[in-house]
Amino acid sequence: MNSVDKSAHQLRFIVTFNRNITLFTLITLPILCGLGTWQWYRAAEKQELEAHYAQQQALPPVTLTTANLANLPDYQRVMVQGHFDNDHTWLLDNKQRHGRVGFEVVTSFVLGDGQRLLVNRGWLAAGKTRAQLPTIDAIEGEVTLFAELVSVVEHPLLDAQTGQADWPRIIMAIDIPDMERQLQKALLTRYVRLDESSPGALVTEWQAVNMTPEKHIGYAFQWFAMALALIIWFVFANTNLLDYWRRRRQKEPDKN
Repeated sequence: MNSVDKSAHQLRFIVTFNRNITLFTLITLPILCGLGTWQWYRAAEKQELEAHYAQQQALPPVTLTTANLANLPDYQRVMVQGHFDNDHTWLLDNKQRHGRVGFEVVTSFVLGDGQRLLVNRGWLAAGKTRAQLPTIDAIEGEVTLFAELVSVVEHPLLDAQTGQADWPRIIMAIDIPDMERQLQKALLTRYVRLDESSPGALVTEWQAVNMTPEKHIGYAFQWFAMALALIIWFVFANTNLLDYWRRRRQKEPDKN
């Protein structure tokens, strides 16, 4: 009789909460789940953005004017006429193409009505040293450009401030107010990125997003996997599940 009671007692599933482990899990699990969910929603946003980009790229270009500048959607293909202000060019720092570090070349462009528009001409490789700036070919005379319209995205830590007196000037981000002060002329509030076939275009290969939806989904699965691992660790640390399962397996032959 005692052996039966002892055997039954040994097969009991026991839960004993460890205070520190429980507190750690209650704090960490919502964070991991929240990060995974955020990455999942970011993937959905990037997918929508890529679809919008593809849709705009399939449409014929429209003539860009100061009247329609504010109303056109991002990545709208546009056509502009005017001439490059070859004396005033900025180099957007730390831009990569195929693993190589370089600059994106942004030049002031004067429209037919005298308004100035920033034109991102594309990418050039950096020199062997920081002092060795890339050579930028001047584009003379009146030209017609085909490009995509883009809104300026403000970054809290990056701007266009520079201590350089000569041109071209290295900057970290497109910042219209800073660039207007350096140019001492007004600029339109949006800019364009050149098509690869336009005069003055360099290496373009524009993308709608810096990080693909697939990468966001991968990060989401990593966070969710960490959350699952935490749950498994919590269960095994606060119960006798492993020992209970082993003893149950040992008891199974006795039932035959």
